[in-house]
Amino acid sequence: MNLSDLTSVEISALDRETTVVVVPLASTEQHGPHLPIGTKSFLVESIAFAASARLRSEQVECLITPTVSFMPCQSSAGFTASFAMGARTYSDALYDIGSSFSRDGFKYLYFVNLSLSPDAIKAVSVAVEDLNTLRDFRAFDPLPLWNYSPNEALESYLRERNIDPASEIHADIKDTSAALHLDPELVRSELLPGLPACLINTSWEVLKGNFSFQEMGSKDGYLGSPSLADPELGRIYIAEAAFALAEAINYTLEGNELPELPLQIRMLLKMVDLDEM
Repeated sequence: MNLSDLTSVEISALDRETTVVVVPLASTEQHGPHLPIGTKSFLVESIAFAASARLRSEQVECLITPTVSFMPCQSSAGFTASFAMGARTYSDALYDIGSSFSRDGFKYLYFVNLSLSPDAIKAVSVAVEDLNTLRDFRAFDPLPLWNYSPNEALESYLRERNIDPASEIHADIKDTSAALHLDPELVRSELLPGLPACLINTSWEVLKGNFSFQEMGSKDGYLGSPSLADPELGRIYIAEAAFALAEAINYTLEGNELPELPLQIRMLLKMVDLDEM
């Protein structure tokens, strides 16, 4: 269900035990010369609605809110056309949004977050921690764990084409393929053949103290192989993310906690001060 399409009477009638709030989050951020700055919005919205369709057959309704854009994106520092709130401001805004749903009687809220930028992940994480102090209310951010975990369907597809999944980071083959799948007109396809692969070892770059794409060696705002994109990979990407979101919702509705992020990511997030971002 799309929150914006409903009346106040219809929202009041929703069963709070079987209706979960789903809040897509997205940066308004450069995605290289070939993708629009709203790319993450298009992706998270499609994932949210695909997960909702899957869950409806299991008697779980998703109330999908408008996307909360202008997510922190310090990873794109140095490039033009990245428009963002400060990390603390964004985190506080998410807390306020979640609190309003709690006051309206909703009990479960799920953010849909594809960002790999540490300031963004930390901002959402802090909001989730604060929301989980509210009485009879639970908030979750499931997709960062999916992003940082192996995915057999995606990895096998890429490795069959001699592409290292670890090198595909931003405005890459996955983002570009997903955009092609959703709407080919989103992609400046005429530019793709002229975009050389930008392949880096992100773990090594972070150890060197390089946290932005530009510091890591990106000249045009992307990290990966966008020229190799194809819509079938995009279909797989959206489907796998939607499946992961739906599974996380079912898992937590059963009273379970989500697993923690990998240790190296948790250590990195400890270095992030929201008030300095």
